Amino acid sequence: MAGFFILCNLNKYKTTPNLSQKFIIFTDYALIYLIFAEIRLPMNTEKFEWLIEELIRYGIKFGIAILIIAFGFWIGNRLKNIIRNRMIKREVDPSIREFVLPIIDVIFKVLIILTAINTVGIQVTSFAAIMAGLAAGVGLSLQGSLSNFAGGLLIILFKPFKVGDYIEALSNSGSVESISILYTTIVTDGQQVVVLPNSALLNNPIKNYSIKDTRRLDIKIGLSYNEDLKKAQEILKDMLKNEPAVLQNKPIIVEIIEFTDTKINLAVRAFVKREDYWNTYFKLYKETKETLDKNGISISLPPAEMRIIQNQESQQ
Repeated sequence: MAGFFILCNLNKYKTTPNLSQKFIIFTDYALIYLIFAEIRLPMNTEKFEWLIEELIRYGIKFGIAILIIAFGFWIGNRLKNIIRNRMIKREVDPSIREFVLPIIDVIFKVLIILTAINTVGIQVTSFAAIMAGLAAGVGLSLQGSLSNFAGGLLIILFKPFKVGDYIEALSNSGSVESISILYTTIVTDGQQVVVLPNSALLNNPIKNYSIKDTRRLDIKIGLSYNEDLKKAQEILKDMLKNEPAVLQNKPIIVEIIEFTDTKINLAVRAFVKREDYWNTYFKLYKETKETLDKNGISISLPPAEMRIIQNQESQQ
């Protein structure tokens, strides 16, 4: 077979007038000679058979590894759903549930991948050492994310708030929708979704309006110095006592809190149930104005200043 290829190249070499084509034919001849001179046919056949066997063996291993990953991920999703349903039936706190489930999912998937790698033939110990080195490098570059993870863990443990609570933090207020590994998501009254990092939440003041069952409602009213303050106080107290949403077993206060240059500020305070706060808040503001107007007491308005400017032409 070698002689046949060499003879064909020699015939082409003799009949080709182009020098570049002769050079290409010469290089082909040289390569054919080296291959058949250095590699004997029996040895080449053995290497070919060995290569086929290795390809088949590793192909089977890779196929098994892919099946392990596909089946393992499917089983992992089923187990995660089972664990979630059991947590819901046992009434586990939603904050804990939403924080723990992603961690379980990640750990299970990592174990499946390591099992698949071991099936292929790669030593898990060496792979783990490589991953440890990569984790150290990635950890240095993701210090903020690690601090967020630690913050999320502390939030779950110490529970300054939980899913469903209405909080105010980092100049944002809203209901907590979820507490994840790195971030906490709240929904504002305007249905805006705000994502806050856990570390910043943990290291800054948090107002939680949902821990207590009641909230104090505050209305600030400015009255003129000419008004009858005692009458105004009695009228406003009667208004609060007649409001069904106001808790009568809690203090009801209508007192002076501030004197300004133009008015006297009254603080109208009462306690309501947490779920009744906003409805009562808007209702009492409206009733306060109507009650004062009905009894001839006017709310103080800011003084207006008028300046008359005449130009020189009109004066002449």
